Amino acid sequence: MDIKVYILTFVLALAISFLLMPPFIRLMTKYRILDKSGGRKIHTGYTAHMGGIVIFIAFATSVTAMIFAYFKVTGLAQLVSFAVALLVMIIVGVRDDMNDISPWTKLFFEIIIGVLLGYLGVRVTAITGFSGEVIRIPTLISYGATICFFIVVVNAYNLIDGIDGQAGMQAINTFLFILLFFCFIVGDARIPKAPFSPMFILVCLFAILGSIVGFLRYNWQKAKIFMGDTGSLFIGTLITIFIILSMTYADAINHAEIIPSLQIKAYVAPFLGYFYMPMADTLRVFISRARKNKSPFSADKTHIHHFFIRLGYSHQRCTLTVFAISFCISVVSTVLAFFVSDFVFILIIIASWFVYVKALNSFIKRQLRRMGGGIS
Repeated sequence: MDIKVYILTFVLALAISFLLMPPFIRLMTKYRILDKSGGRKIHTGYTAHMGGIVIFIAFATSVTAMIFAYFKVTGLAQLVSFAVALLVMIIVGVRDDMNDISPWTKLFFEIIIGVLLGYLGVRVTAITGFSGEVIRIPTLISYGATICFFIVVVNAYNLIDGIDGQAGMQAINTFLFILLFFCFIVGDARIPKAPFSPMFILVCLFAILGSIVGFLRYNWQKAKIFMGDTGSLFIGTLITIFIILSMTYADAINHAEIIPSLQIKAYVAPFLGYFYMPMADTLRVFISRARKNKSPFSADKTHIHHFFIRLGYSHQRCTLTVFAISFCISVVSTVLAFFVSDFVFILIIIASWFVYVKALNSFIKRQLRRMGGGIS
């Protein structure tokens, strides 16, 4: 497919998001659908939210236009199931933004979507053994692993959305590196087809990147709108889908040994590195809360962005700092993929998490002592 199609996809999604956001903000303001400051929220006053609706509209419109213009539509049931999964998460997000729903209700719908993804063939199908060999897992266990992975990724992404621009920039980092992977493999007929073709996946990736870039114009400090749970659940779902599809295609490439120049020794773990910061920080916060005999899901201000804000960082500086860390980790993950096995990569990820926690705590304590404060 011509590169112009992908560029058009990006531009169309960006334009829709960029142009539709101002009237949507006015609509939210008119009907007082606003996010109020207070509690663990660190913005001031009232801010329009549910910007995820516009992100979804821009994404869906752009992808749909490209499908009808440039694709021979096949597997309609699969496309409908894909759309239904996204729509369900949008509806759950809207309901939660309008009137908070219980974590158990969210969990119920996340399990339903996890099952639907498994039905679509978007499943975690293998694990790495202690000796580095790839172990195929039974279908039922595969469904369970997919559901667990989906729940972890979606909630980790939701929790990283705490300051202006943060969630959008973290999503851009993840989608950008996955996009680069599919750019290398698209168009090669020798690659076994996964549930969705690389061309369709690339169209979706360009569309969501354009939608988020358009949104960030109004979500940057000082934000005029937040994406809300509507956006974080929708984008978190896409992140899960594309990470799993990336692992599936990388697995197929290595197993078939058809592209020697792309023989990735670690073909599962690297894609987790593209989403490292949200997952690593969520795990750190959950363990910290558990050690204090608190519920892991209790609200507080102990995420990395909360600490940076306490140190006097602006939202913009904090967002760019965390993005820079994520970007560097993603680059390292990509490079390591050509030199180490999955098992070694996983050990590196585990070790790097301990280094991350220790380095962050030391840095924050040192800075707060200089300011005459403490850390909790």
